Amino acid sequence: MKVAILGGGITGVTLARLLDRQEVDWTLYEADDRLGGLCRSETVDGFVADRAGGHIIFSKNKEVLDFILGAVAEAGTHQSQRKSAIWYHGNYVQYPFENGLGDLPKEDNFQCLTSYIEAEFARRMGAPQPRNFRDWCLWRFGEGIATKFMFPYNEKIWKTDLAEMSTQWVAGRVPDAPVADVIRSSVGIRTEGYKHQAIFWYPLEGGFETIVKGIAAPLAAERLRTSTPIRSLRRLQSGYEVNGERFDRVVSTIPLPELGKVVTDAPDEVAAAFATLPFTSVASILVALDRPEECDRSWIYFPHPENGPFNRVTHISNYSPRNAPPDKSALMAEVTYKGEIDADEACRETVAGLVRCGFAREEEVLFTRLWRNKYAYIVYTRDLEEKLATVKTWLAEQGIDILGRFGNYDYFNSDQCVKAAMDFAAAFAESGRS
Repeated sequence: MKVAILGGGITGVTLARLLDRQEVDWTLYEADDRLGGLCRSETVDGFVADRAGGHIIFSKNKEVLDFILGAVAEAGTHQSQRKSAIWYHGNYVQYPFENGLGDLPKEDNFQCLTSYIEAEFARRMGAPQPRNFRDWCLWRFGEGIATKFMFPYNEKIWKTDLAEMSTQWVAGRVPDAPVADVIRSSVGIRTEGYKHQAIFWYPLEGGFETIVKGIAAPLAAERLRTSTPIRSLRRLQSGYEVNGERFDRVVSTIPLPELGKVVTDAPDEVAAAFATLPFTSVASILVALDRPEECDRSWIYFPHPENGPFNRVTHISNYSPRNAPPDKSALMAEVTYKGEIDADEACRETVAGLVRCGFAREEEVLFTRLWRNKYAYIVYTRDLEEKLATVKTWLAEQGIDILGRFGNYDYFNSDQCVKAAMDFAAAFAESGRS
């Protein structure tokens, strides 16, 4: 059986590795000149940067974690304790926000706590759960937390009217602290509201892309067709034709909107659904600094527009001691956008914001570098579910398998992408490769 794998991100490369172990005849197509997708990294003058923002190695699944760590065993890893926070009007607030109320000015603390308790009481009295994300924030957290953090942060990252977003994605993505912990935090009793990723790993050298390189290392180079975008995908009476070559099965990990451009014979309704699946892009900006790292934080969330255009800043030089030259350090700022972004303007505004917030001094900035990532975040608009059902139903009828973050439009981290590939490979073996 010949299998075509479309896309050479971590999902596609992991699947290729697992099918290779099964001695399957596979070919992987990647449009870029190298593998990695959203996990690609760059090294500029000794400064390591992840092109799609600060990634980490972590998984609740031991099999997945062992697989990833095994892929970078030769390169080595650096272990860190997660130290994240929110930058709130010049001060650090513990993450998640509702577990850091005691860090707020007293009046803000009082407003957040009282409205939180009112929202809790309303829910217990049967207030129905709203179907749009904006009203859900008020229903779940109350007006104080919603207006001081949830609204500005989410508007900044999604670039979408929150009332037009659904709530299907919030489970597991939006921390949900017990009411007792929120009250404790408000009166100054520290609570640990986000134990997820308390310890994480990162490749010692080469950035996050080192993982993809490690996974791909045993694979035959001639099967990995880089610089080969998919031009056409056609279903035959028996099998499929990819770029004119026949295969028995196709597994796509490329973004669904891109897949929609190359499939043939899709009905107008399906083609329209493919083309209008919502997403946001992210610009990842490396800021190289002429000083040693002065902060032990992992990453910081910046909810307010006056801080700068970025929603998150990673202390990337804390991820590995080899991510910056000796006595230097670096920050990675993430700026989401829709459509296009002016690189020079984004870099200027980012540096100005970091200086304004005290995270850098103008004279320390050696250089900045920006990378664009068209597909970064799935936006859960209220019509997304219907569009996905249209697309996925048609693809299932065609027998085309889809996997991965944008390949299946699942809000997956890299470890979940690996798990999806593992599950597919196991089912493939179980089905007798049919």
